Amino acid sequence: MKLTTKLLLLVTLCLVAVAGRCGGGTGGGLCSRICFAGYEYQVIYHDQCSFSRTYQCFTGGYSGSFSFPADCNGTCNVTVIEWRRLGYSLAAAPAGADLNAPPPSVTITGQAMDGTYGMPNVQYFDPNGYLIGSVTATSVSGDGTTLTAPVPDLSSAYSGTYQVQVTNKTSSGYYQDIVGAATLNCWGRDRPDSDGDGWFDDEDCYPYDPMRTSCGDTGGCNNNEPDMPPHQYQEICPMY
Repeated sequence: MKLTTKLLLLVTLCLVAVAGRCGGGTGGGLCSRICFAGYEYQVIYHDQCSFSRTYQCFTGGYSGSFSFPADCNGTCNVTVIEWRRLGYSLAAAPAGADLNAPPPSVTITGQAMDGTYGMPNVQYFDPNGYLIGSVTATSVSGDGTTLTAPVPDLSSAYSGTYQVQVTNKTSSGYYQDIVGAATLNCWGRDRPDSDGDGWFDDEDCYPYDPMRTSCGDTGGCNNNEPDMPPHQYQEICPMY
């Protein structure tokens, strides 16, 4: 009987120790993961109140570790996806596109593009680094030097140089190997600055008021007029 009691106590202590590493079920604490130099890691949470995070492995040697917050339940019940940047230089054909009549597809050339475990993912990032579209390749050559993929919806994109990034799917079923990126120069739709104040409409809280840009700014000619189209603004603010 005493032996059974000791064994139960030992098991209980072990469970508490494991939970303690992950926050002890209190909604706090840290988790840790072994990582490898040159890799990036996406931590995907499965609870309803945490958000996914991306980490890079900084280490002076081959491997190290990184820490990330436990989930809202204080546990390490997460999925960690390991990204590897292969760093290859890729090229897109066509190398440019009219945003008013974009091509239906692009052909990307380079190396290490692989369809063994599924067609690669192709992502389009705008000049500011924002993801504007993600598609799946339709074909990859056997030697990994040529890939064809459709062009995503670019109706909300503006003129500039875009990065077209190719990521291979691995045996784990995740897109983890980032092969590299090609550039695509787009033209035909410049970002508008309707009030000419130097701030584009999509970053200006008052795109038709040259006296105000910040969302908390009450400026303008009479300090209280609402944002309005140019022709109405001119009636109130003749200096426009």
